[in-house]
Amino acid sequence: MTPSQLVAHFRENQNNNKTLKSLFASQFLGKFSPEELEGLTKSISKELTRREEAVVQERIDYLTSLGYSVSK
Repeated sequence: MTPSQLVAHFRENQNNNKTLKSLFASQFLGKFSPEELEGLTKSISKELTRREEAVVQERIDYLTSLGYSVSK
């Protein structure tokens, strides 16, 4: 299974609130060891942080392009 097929499979198994259906989660996630799940959690957290930072940077760039000075 390629990464894009896996993502498509995840998307097919989402509820309306964009969470994985419990049956899929129990069948898929139950195959991982606790250590592997912890690794997945860390990787997901890092990816979410990276995406949040990208959104913030896009907004900073937009405001800067309008002539605003942006600082933390």
